[in-house]
Amino acid sequence: MIEKKIIDDGLAPSYFLEGLLWNVPLDRFGGTEQQNFSDTIEWLWKADRTKFACANDLYYLCHPTSLVTWQAEKCERFLSKAIDYWKAH
Repeated sequence: MIEKKIIDDGLAPSYFLEGLLWNVPLDRFGGTEQQNFSDTIEWLWKADRTKFACANDLYYLCHPTSLVTWQAEKCERFLSKAIDYWKAH
């Protein structure tokens, strides 16, 4: 998505993507790769991301006052772009 100029470099560092996936319930996985992606991205879009923790479980993933977390606006922008990209392909 970066190479295709769909998102800016730095919008979604891999450790924040790992954090997103770490919060997805296990029952969203287990199908085909396409079904897993669809199930997880749909769940992430609808979820209350203010309660998400980083994969180390020490910090909130998206928190407005922490310098070590993802800005909620950037997370939402990434998810929106990922959903748009998925639907277009």
